[in-house]
Amino acid sequence: MIAPAISLCFLRKLSFSHFDFPRWQAVAAITLIGLLAGLDPNMRATPPNVPPMPVWQALMLGVISVWVVFLVVLSILRWWMKRGGRWDGQGDLFNLAAASWLVADTLGAGLTALGVPYLWTLPLWVYSVWVGANALSGAIPKASFGYSIGGILIGLVPAVLAMFAVSIVLGIVMAMLFPGPFGLH
Repeated sequence: MIAPAISLCFLRKLSFSHFDFPRWQAVAAITLIGLLAGLDPNMRATPPNVPPMPVWQALMLGVISVWVVFLVVLSILRWWMKRGGRWDGQGDLFNLAAASWLVADTLGAGLTALGVPYLWTLPLWVYSVWVGANALSGAIPKASFGYSIGGILIGLVPAVLAMFAVSIVLGIVMAMLFPGPFGLH
């Protein structure tokens, strides 16, 4: 998975055959991005006199949030790419999407975990969309680069809304299970 992910990061167009790696590698890549997102110091930041969220909860929230975003974007892309006969459904879109996220998103999430401000990592997140669109248009010849970017952006809107909804529900569940500001300390 690493070789195709690096190739995608350098904007090389690859066919679906390059994404025939085991599914566990794609799962591990998305989970790694989620763990790094959970290490973001801003996720645990609280007002003065309020204990911070425990690390285990931040990691769990990061992993779940990234998975929600990934699966919603993937679902939208699966529908979007089939529109107008652009894609016949053949090929592993799951692995392609995970590989396209691996390098830029791991770097972006890793830098935010180190405390780098979001504004400084914004170019990496924008580049990640570019890499994803390039990967889609390379593997699906009938899908143009612009059409692929459109699909990703359309997928991000419900994905972010779903992430917020899941975060709220998890917050309520954690508050019910573990009394206190953010559960056990």
